[in-house]
Amino acid sequence: MVKFSSKTFVLVVFFACASTLQAKDLYIDASNIDEITITSNAVEGANTIVIEDTTPLDASSLLVESTPKTTIKQASLPYQNDVIAAAEETKLDPALINAVIAAESKHNRYAKSHKGAYGLMQLMPTTAKRFGYTKRDSTKQNVMAGSRYLRELLGQFNGNLELALAAYNAGPGAVIKYQNRIPPYKETKQYVPKVLKYYRRYSS
Repeated sequence: MVKFSSKTFVLVVFFACASTLQAKDLYIDASNIDEITITSNAVEGANTIVIEDTTPLDASSLLVESTPKTTIKQASLPYQNDVIAAAEETKLDPALINAVIAAESKHNRYAKSHKGAYGLMQLMPTTAKRFGYTKRDSTKQNVMAGSRYLRELLGQFNGNLELALAAYNAGPGAVIKYQNRIPPYKETKQYVPKVLKYYRRYSS
């Protein structure tokens, strides 16, 4: 939390303060005209200004060099043993795996799309088979296969998380077709920020 006089030049102090805080939403409490408070802790009120964090995610943060750890928010989610096992093998952040599961199936192991994708990470039959998902009732295989696929896509698109997620949703061919940009499909354009939102939530 940072406090400063309202007579101080606001923009200068704000950016100085922001550079010392972790990437997260900021709350400005301007209810006191003599002293304005900036904090990363949620503040409510008519005189509160919320500045959402829009900092791009560093691709290096997706990698887990040692035993992955889950936050309290993740610990309350189902299938965490499967997520941790997949994170350990693929070296992905478990928060990212959980984010994809949340966006794909809302952690419903029985979810099935109209296109034929199924399971927690909504894999198409051909993709599932290619990455070792052979038992439909195995959540462990589903999460492992989906994580392996996501790891492959991150490698294919040079660690660009947005493109990897777009490829996970629409297929890598679609991303390549549009010159390594997120395809202009409504579903995909909604899917990528949805996963990133979950990712930030589970990482905090």
